[in-house]
Amino acid sequence: MTTRSRPLLLVALALGAVLVLGACSEDPSVAADTTPSATVTTRAWDDAAGVGVVVIGDSITGGHGLTTAEAWPARVADQQGWSLTNLSCDGAGVAALGDADDCASAYATLVKRAVDLRPQVVIVQASSNDLGLDTAEVRSATDRVVDDVHRRLPHATLIGLSAIWDQDPPPAQLAAISKAMRTALRREGGTYVDIGEPLRGHPTWMQSDDVHPTVRGQQAIAAAVTAAFARDHVHF
Repeated sequence: MTTRSRPLLLVALALGAVLVLGACSEDPSVAADTTPSATVTTRAWDDAAGVGVVVIGDSITGGHGLTTAEAWPARVADQQGWSLTNLSCDGAGVAALGDADDCASAYATLVKRAVDLRPQVVIVQASSNDLGLDTAEVRSATDRVVDDVHRRLPHATLIGLSAIWDQDPPPAQLAAISKAMRTALRREGGTYVDIGEPLRGHPTWMQSDDVHPTVRGQQAIAAAVTAAFARDHVHF
C-alpha cells in the first residue's frame, strides 16, 4: 500500500493543477486575446535590411513559365535592395478571377494577403486579364482595390503600374484599364507609373504562347520599370 499511495497522490495533485488552470482559462477577464489584431505575422523582411515591398499582379508579373527569381519584380528588387513578396496570380486582374489552381480570385484577395504582411510599399499592376470586361466595371473594381490598400495600409507607399501587352500593338481597352489605375491612384494620393510597352516589336522575347515573356522579356520589363521609376523620381 505504501509503494502505491505516493504515485496516486502525485496524480491527484497533477489533476488538481489542470483543473485550476482550466478554470482560469474560462475566466473572460484573463482569457488570452484571440482577435486577429493580436496575431503576429512573420514577414519576409522581418530580418532583412531592405524596404518591405509587396507586388500584386498577374501572370506576367508573377513570371509564368519561369521561376519567380526570373520575373521582373525579383530583378528590380535585387537592383534596388528591396525585401520582396510577389503575390501575383495567373489570370487575375482587378476584376478578372485568377486561375482556379492559383488564387481563384481577383486582386481583392491578394490585397488581403498583402495587409497581413504589413509592407512598407505596395505595387499594383494593371492587368490585361481585365480585357473584355465592361470598362465601367473595371474602373469600379480598380477604385475598390486601390481604396482598400490605402484604407487598410494607410502608412504604406502605394504605387500603380500600367498594364503590359505582348509584341503586338495593344488593344484600345488596355489604355482604359491603365487609365483607371492612374485615376484611382491620384485620387488616393498614390503614385502612378507608366512603364510603356517594353515587349512591343520583340516576338523573340515571348514564350511559345505569345502571352508571357521569356527571361529576356522579363529583363526588358525590369529595365522599363527601373527607367520609369528614375524618370518619375520614385524612390523608397
